[in-house]
Amino acid sequence: MGLCYTEIMAVSEQIKTATETPSRKRWVIYGSIGITFGVFDYFFQQTVSQHSSLIARVVVIYGIWLIPLIPIALHEARVSNSIVKSALASALTWSVAIVSYYFYMAVELIIIGKDSRPELQFSNHQDPYYWSNIGQIFSGDVSGGIVEWIALAVIGGGLIGFTIGFVYIRFIAPHLGKTEN
Repeated sequence: MGLCYTEIMAVSEQIKTATETPSRKRWVIYGSIGITFGVFDYFFQQTVSQHSSLIARVVVIYGIWLIPLIPIALHEARVSNSIVKSALASALTWSVAIVSYYFYMAVELIIIGKDSRPELQFSNHQDPYYWSNIGQIFSGDVSGGIVEWIALAVIGGGLIGFTIGFVYIRFIAPHLGKTEN
């Protein structure tokens, strides 16, 4: 619970700094948060998958994806007073996080190196099969993973952002007395 609260507060603080920024800058910040979260999630999933029960792992691995989404959707709904923009901001953040996750996986394999896949390290680029192996990583693992999860990112992120924006604009903002534009 402490990790989730800490992560939500960190994302919330990043978003607060964008409160008075123009719309384009907010969207760049949402994309940047997606990039950062995608790399964070890469390490997080590796750590969590080695611990606890199956049900706990599933809840934590998928639940963590709400951490950047909730404050972004709330912020966009508050600033733009738009349910659609809240949905789009959420879909963008999750989509960028998916792409970031899989590209970081490739960076780790090629540049940083993994003991289990030494043939993919750039230091082996003289090997006659090196470039075909790298091509297979990008055409299989990277693009395959992105294609597999991007629909969930767009549809799921959009639906969650839409729901959060709807609840905020229809039920919470009227009780606050105003919405910010």
